[in-house]
Amino acid sequence: MRASSPLVSLVTILSLATAAPAMAQSDASLRLHGSNTVGQRLVPALVRAWAEERGYRIGETQRVVEEEIMIPIVAGERRIEAHVHSHGTNTGFEDLVAGRADFWMASRSIGAAEIARAGSLGAITAPQQEHVIALDGLAIIVHPSNPVSSITVAQVRDAFSGRIRDWSELGGRPGPITLYARDDKSGTYDSFQAMVLGGATISPTARRYESTDQLSTDVVADPRGLGFVGLAGVGRAKALAVSDAGTRPLAPSRLTVGTEDYVLARRLYLYNGPAPSPLARDFIDFVLGAGGQRVVEQVGYVSQDVVALAVPPREDAPEEYRLLVDGAQRLSLNFRFDAGTAVLDNKALRDVARLEAFLRQPQNRSLDLILVGFADSSEINPYHALSLSTDRADFVATQLIPRGVTPRRVRGVGGAVPVAGEDTDHGRAKNRRVEVWVRPRAATVATGSSIPPAG
Repeated sequence: MRASSPLVSLVTILSLATAAPAMAQSDASLRLHGSNTVGQRLVPALVRAWAEERGYRIGETQRVVEEEIMIPIVAGERRIEAHVHSHGTNTGFEDLVAGRADFWMASRSIGAAEIARAGSLGAITAPQQEHVIALDGLAIIVHPSNPVSSITVAQVRDAFSGRIRDWSELGGRPGPITLYARDDKSGTYDSFQAMVLGGATISPTARRYESTDQLSTDVVADPRGLGFVGLAGVGRAKALAVSDAGTRPLAPSRLTVGTEDYVLARRLYLYNGPAPSPLARDFIDFVLGAGGQRVVEQVGYVSQDVVALAVPPREDAPEEYRLLVDGAQRLSLNFRFDAGTAVLDNKALRDVARLEAFLRQPQNRSLDLILVGFADSSEINPYHALSLSTDRADFVATQLIPRGVTPRRVRGVGGAVPVAGEDTDHGRAKNRRVEVWVRPRAATVATGSSIPPAG
């Protein structure tokens, strides 16, 4: 059952009437349907923070049915009802197409088949309709006492497809593995299918969940449990470091998820139709702004705010790369590209503005900017990969220069330092990137630049 209960609606109307007796009867709504990962805690927190910042009054949240809530809001003479239905990413797409939702909450990007069906929604992948609201990582979780600390993508795939059935095969204590997985309506499961399972089929022995929190709770109660959840759903479970072929194990963190170098990093989305209401436009502006991104961090996901972090370059990186970033700090964003191209996606277009704002902060005005481009190994040959990686770094620079930001160093290093395996489209896409580093202006390095130094 997904329709609102008449009794709950009546109680809500009466409570709002009591709170604001002079309020007019004109109503407005904000309907957000889809992902449980996005809708369980993040979107309700964003709705409340948005309403508070706008000076609205917020009533008591009403639980309508399982995974559906309504947040009553009093905005002057208007009553606004924010309906959050969290039955899974796939259900939200259907509701957006049918006009039953203002926003589709998704824990993955829209697929090709969905784009083909979304004709009535206009250019749904345009920057005005596709919004990355937070960054997340699929966390592979176990009981806190489990001695295993890291795992490969291949091992996760083999465990969840039933090829590996005992913890001794993963370096743990002997005993059968109990699998915990999200259900088929979940965008988290879609992400897991794309990033981990590939063509494999999940074992029929896996216990399936609509609720992220319940899945995590059950893994914490099971010393033999192995599950996957979004980053904010880890709770008291232990998240394993994950590696792919040719890469080192990385745990999900502020840096590894923010740069999307963590092999199971993903983006969380809101999609809207071609003509959102003024209310919907105002809400998404808040979500993408500083206030909304603070809420993202508070809930447990990774915001898109830019921060500088001290991190040494990998020991297996080529000397040219290590010299280039020696003494520099890594910024918490990467720019990524489609195969063979130097065209920025919607997130990257917004990240250009975020990077400019970061560098214009008084404490950052004396920093030199370093852009390092990368290619994936499938891009023709090493020479072409080097050229293409430099083109990508140069392209980011061309987006910054008109904004008054001139990078100090812009270099490409080809297919060096992969962060994901090269045997899947997902892995190759992760490796096609531009890293962003900053160094105090007084420091210099003896490396070349494809763009002259500032000044």
